[in-house]
Order: sequence, then C-alpha cells, then structure tokens
Amino acid sequence: MLIIFEDLHWSDPTSRELLDLTVAQIERMPVLLVATFRPEFQPPWTGQPHVTTLALRRLGRNESTELVRGVIGAATRLSGEVIDEIVERTDGVPLFLEELTKAVIETAVVGRELIAIPAASATVPATLHASLLAPLDRLGPAAKEAAQVGATIGREFFYQLLAAVAQRTDAELKDALSRLFDAGLVFQRGAPPQATFLFKHTLVRDTAYSTLLRGQRQGLHARVGMALEENFPEVIETQPEILAHHFTEGGLVDKAVVYWLRAGKNATAGPPILKLLPIYGEGSRRRGICLMA
Repeated sequence: MLIIFEDLHWSDPTSRELLDLTVAQIERMPVLLVATFRPEFQPPWTGQPHVTTLALRRLGRNESTELVRGVIGAATRLSGEVIDEIVERTDGVPLFLEELTKAVIETAVVGRELIAIPAASATVPATLHASLLAPLDRLGPAAKEAAQVGATIGREFFYQLLAAVAQRTDAELKDALSRLFDAGLVFQRGAPPQATFLFKHTLVRDTAYSTLLRGQRQGLHARVGMALEENFPEVIETQPEILAHHFTEGGLVDKAVVYWLRAGKNATAGPPILKLLPIYGEGSRRRGICLMA
C-alpha cells in the first residue's frame, strides 16, 4: 500500500493527528507512506527508526540547464545566452524552469524556427506569475474566462458546474477548455458533459484566480453557490460546507450561515465518517484539505 500526504505545512490539527497515528501503526506493515512539507513544518516522528527524511534541494545549474534543454527538445534551439538567463532567473525551481522556457519558446517561435533573443530581452518574464499569466492571455478571452471560473470553483472542477456558471455557449466553452488542455494548463478526465478538469499545478490555479478583481471574485463565488444549490442536490446533502464557502466568499451571508449550520450538523450526526474537504481561498496559505469526522 502506498499512502501520500502532500503539503503538510497547510494541514489542520485533526489531519496531523490522523497522520501521527498512521505513522505509529505502519512500522510493521507493508506500507510506504510519503509525506511532503516545507522546512518550517516540524513533524514529531522524523527521528523514528522507520522514518527516513530526504531534503529536496533546488536544482543546480547543470541540472537546470538539462531540464531547459529537455523542454526545448531536439527539434528547436535557443541560444546559450537565453538558456543562461532562464536558469539565472528561475533559481532552480523546476516548475519555474519549465513554464519560463515554454513562455520563451512560444514568444520566440516564427513558424518552426526560433528567432534570436538577446540575453536581456523582456521576452523572458521576470517572475513565475508573469510566465504563468502569459499563456492565459495568449489563449484568448474565452479560455481565460473559463480558467477564471474554474479557479473560483477550485483546483479541480467539473464541466457541468463550469457550464452552469460560465456565461458561454456549449461550443465556446468546449473550445476554451480544449485550448487550456492543449496549452498544458489543465488535465482532463472523461469527455463533456461528464468531464473533470484539474489545474496542472496549484500555482496555475492561483494565477488564474489572481486575475479577477475583488468584485468579480465575489460575483463568481455567488454564482457558483447558486449553481450548486439549483443543480446539484447531492452536494447539498453530502458537502454543504462547499456551498457555505462559496456563499461566504460571495457575500451572501444568510445563505452561508444556513449551509455552515447544516455542515456542522452533518459532522456531529451519526457514527464518525471521515471526509476530505477541499478548502480554497485567495492565497496558498489559506488553502488545504480539512479532514472532518
């Protein structure tokens, strides 16, 4: 059995308690448990004999260069100066290296050939946010809007809810999602209308969400909550906390209170049932998985 816990630095106390109990129980079991966390998180079980700690450092210059060349591929070429600039600006962060290289290639390609880019060119975005935002802008307003609505729903979203919230025709929405998929910004499981989409990385979702003004965010959250309320009764029954979250962010306090109360009653009624509840907010520090009993 393989068990994976990601981003423990965002975990809540109940989830940490469950993990501590799990680590204690699996010492003599055929189980591999992999947990990832940032340095500031200090788990109490790292010194135990059946626990191995592995520090994941940033990529070195040679490794970074190799990754950039791998993204470029054998069919295209970038000058050594441009590659050096990419490596210098990304500071060994793999996602940054990958996205920044893609942004340079997409901007520099004319037909199938890469034009020369001076090392100090503004073509290379100075921040990861800029490199992730660039493809969204290039894909057109419909694709960007689909990404914004999806980001409001969460890291993972399904087509039927997106269609109920987005103010686009079915054909426009499918084309927009196809563009996002082809650009490598989202993964897709299944086919519309049963399709589910997942942002490639949390930072991609955060970037799309950050392009919304405060009023736009509030309006979208309210529309997501209303769409769930009108079209997805199973979510109301099993996960009222999701509606409560969207109505809270959407400024519909009366509705939010009703669903928060319902979520509390669900959590205390009957035998203990463990549920993983996705929590989405404006910044990564407010986002994680809440394990409720």
